[in-house]
Amino acid sequence: MFSTFFVNLCIMITFMYVSGIIAKFYSIRVPFPSIRVQLIGGILFGIYGTVLMNYSFSINESTIVDLRHLAIITAAVYLGGMASFISGVVISILRVVIFGLSSSAIDAAFVMVLIGLAGVYFSYASWSRLTKILTMNLFSMALIFIILLMNTTSINEFMKIYPVQLTISFIGGIFIYFIAEFINKSNELLFTLERRASTDHLTSLNNRLQFEKSLKFQLEYAREHQKRLSLLVIDIDRFKRVNDTFGHTSGDAVLKQLGQLLIEHARPVDIVSRNGGEEFAILLVDCDQQQALAVAERIRKAVEKYLFSLPDGNTTRLTVSIGVAVFPDNCDDKDDDDFFEQADRGLYEAKNTGRNRVCVMKKRSLPLPVQHRL
Repeated sequence: MFSTFFVNLCIMITFMYVSGIIAKFYSIRVPFPSIRVQLIGGILFGIYGTVLMNYSFSINESTIVDLRHLAIITAAVYLGGMASFISGVVISILRVVIFGLSSSAIDAAFVMVLIGLAGVYFSYASWSRLTKILTMNLFSMALIFIILLMNTTSINEFMKIYPVQLTISFIGGIFIYFIAEFINKSNELLFTLERRASTDHLTSLNNRLQFEKSLKFQLEYAREHQKRLSLLVIDIDRFKRVNDTFGHTSGDAVLKQLGQLLIEHARPVDIVSRNGGEEFAILLVDCDQQQALAVAERIRKAVEKYLFSLPDGNTTRLTVSIGVAVFPDNCDDKDDDDFFEQADRGLYEAKNTGRNRVCVMKKRSLPLPVQHRL
């Protein structure tokens, strides 16, 4: 009997580990995950609970005991009320399908649904996760006690089993808590490291590495689907004066504010990056030259009118120069580097012709192949 419950616990711990691996691919870093995540998680934990039923301990021909309720508790505490209810329903349905329809099966199914509904309340309670697990475990075991008592004819046999189930259930709940917290922290750390590797620490925009990855991906997509892709390369005019006059702290403040301005005036689908120093870039997805010039001009005017706030209470105004390139209109469509070089040439043209302007370069004429006489 003890070994059966211990196997239940080991299976649940294994499920938690597998769920932790799956969780890396879903957004579970918010208090209430999305409906899609809760739906998938609810079904998954419902299956976990059903597997536990196959390692149950029989009281009589129609009554079994196990730790399936821990799957519902875990879904409630770590995924949300919807996941809790779905897992309860899945376990209830599969209990009848696998073990047949009987009065005890109906009672057990009812209890699992009730625990799932209770999980909706517990998921919103402003308690710690450990408190939720312990309280919900106590509530679940009280319901299970009533149902088992109704479906057993041997009180002596029942009283031999239930204390063991109760003990292992609470030990299992505590084990699950520590394992789940460890998995959560590990996934959170991994997410933070991945984000830092692709994000500029100052502006929270994409960094140069992420920009290059996005550029490569978007160019491949544009080629494959015959779409246009535009690139804006943006540089702050005379930014050195800001650092020399107000200090580097003020320069950092300007860069942060400019990053927000670029996000506000770019389109929602566009990819904004800081490529280093005072240089920024924006990838305009599915955007032709006319649209790209319109976006660039909108950004240039917004920066020109904006009053940048400095940490010492002063304010300053700035301008930007912008180079524009459009794939495949004004670059070599077989050379990825040429796309960025064309935008960079546009930026230098804007700088050399007075700054605070937008320039797009025409496609460079490629050298004709040399014809050799035979």
